[in-house]
Amino acid sequence: MLAIVGVAGVALIIGLTLRAPALMVATLVVIVGSIAGGSFLHLSVQSTIRSTFYLVVVTQIAYLVGLAIAVLRHRPRRQ
Repeated sequence: MLAIVGVAGVALIIGLTLRAPALMVATLVVIVGSIAGGSFLHLSVQSTIRSTFYLVVVTQIAYLVGLAIAVLRHRPRRQ
């Protein structure tokens, strides 16, 4: 649960401040970190794949939310 919150927070900040190349790097870090964590904790392959998938999906969704907020903040207001 803590990993999901952490990944979502980082992806939200990336969406607010940075763009797609940073998201690709963050996604790669999430994948490698999740696989390493699953191996370290001796989780089954199926469990590791499932948790990696969930973390990547959360990363992508949080990035899109951050990007949407950034776009709405910088959009010129109509008079």
